[in-house]
This record gives sequence, structure tokens and C-alpha cells, in this order.
Amino acid sequence: MKAKSTLSPLYIAWLIAAVMLVFAAVEKQPDSFYTLLRWVCCAVFAFSGVTSFQMKRMLWLCIFGVLAVLFNPILPLGLNRTQWIVADWFSIGAMLIAAFIFRKLSET
Repeated sequence: MKAKSTLSPLYIAWLIAAVMLVFAAVEKQPDSFYTLLRWVCCAVFAFSGVTSFQMKRMLWLCIFGVLAVLFNPILPLGLNRTQWIVADWFSIGAMLIAAFIFRKLSET
């Protein structure tokens, strides 16, 4: 399965995105950081969606699709800081859960 070969880079991408999201959630950052965060997260979630599609995990495709739209840097959503913090933690949780599920699926 082609998706198995993309899991290692996906885990690395999730780790990078998760670290950036933690920094965004716990402390106020400069605007340039949030711009970079949007680009990185949108790319990571889009890649996650493609991998989910390859693994035939349609629920995860939908989840990562919504997250990619949420962090879309081209047409940003006008959420306030509190809403973004909730979105950041939700995204981190989604990546953690997906990591365990995808790992389990790749082992079978």
C-alpha cells in the first residue's frame, strides 16, 4: 500500500505542526508566526487528507479537509484568539488520535 510509505513523513509533519500549534496556543506570537502556522498546517492537513484517502479512511479525510480549510492561508477565517486556541488544541488532538489509528492500521 502506497500510504504506508507516506506514514513516516506524515508523522514528522504532524510533529512539526503540533509543536507550532502548542506555541500558538500557549502564548501570543508575532503575526508572521501565525501566517507561517497557517501555511504549514494547511499543507500538513492537506497531505494528511491525501494519505487518508489512499488508506480509504473517509472520516479522517473529512476531518483533515475541514482542518485544512480552517487553517487556509489564502482566505483566512476571522476567528478571535479564544476560538483559535480551541481550534489549535482540537487540531493537536486530531493528529494524536490519527497517529495512533494510522499506526495500528499500518501494522495489520
